[in-house]
Amino acid sequence: MKHRKLKGYVLPTLYVIVLIVIFGAVSLVSSLMQVNPNYLYSVDVLKDVSTPVIETVDDATKIVRPYTSANVHIETYFYDVDASAEDQQKSLIYFENTYMKNTGVLYQADETFDCVAVLNGTVLNIKKDDILGNVVEIEHNANLRTIYYSLGEVQVQVGEVLNQGDLIGTSGENNINNQQSNLLFEVYYNGTLLNPEEFYQMDVATLN
Repeated sequence: MKHRKLKGYVLPTLYVIVLIVIFGAVSLVSSLMQVNPNYLYSVDVLKDVSTPVIETVDDATKIVRPYTSANVHIETYFYDVDASAEDQQKSLIYFENTYMKNTGVLYQADETFDCVAVLNGTVLNIKKDDILGNVVEIEHNANLRTIYYSLGEVQVQVGEVLNQGDLIGTSGENNINNQQSNLLFEVYYNGTLLNPEEFYQMDVATLN
């Protein structure tokens, strides 16, 4: 049998093809292993983007009083049907020859004082009452609302989101007494009135 002899140009050509294949493979692997700076930038950007925090009533939050002044006192207490006759007497509001049960706590001071949000919330309603003066209603969650009566200046707007301690307005006048600096404060939970003085001591987690 005769052995065919490869022509002189065949082997060099094969060598060139093999080298091209090897070089291409190395280049491909190298490109796959190369870090894309754009990818890194995207990751960094994602890390820098902060998620907006929606303010809600924090279960760990302690309820604060609706005023900041140390000179505020209770003029008329919340009327409790289970209280003693003496305490109930302190919880009646006398207006136009009629005694009415107080549905909140009437706070007073000799000077005007700031009225603040007891918890985070949203201003639900603002109105002017002929007897109780300026009124601001705040919704803290679906079940909890507080109402501020007898305000002088009102510093909030309907729909405004408030943080605990934010200024709502100042104490003011009403037509149930001659005092110049009043705040009548009510608390509603599931549509039922709560004693504000007891409300301040409650666990917020139980009010959601």
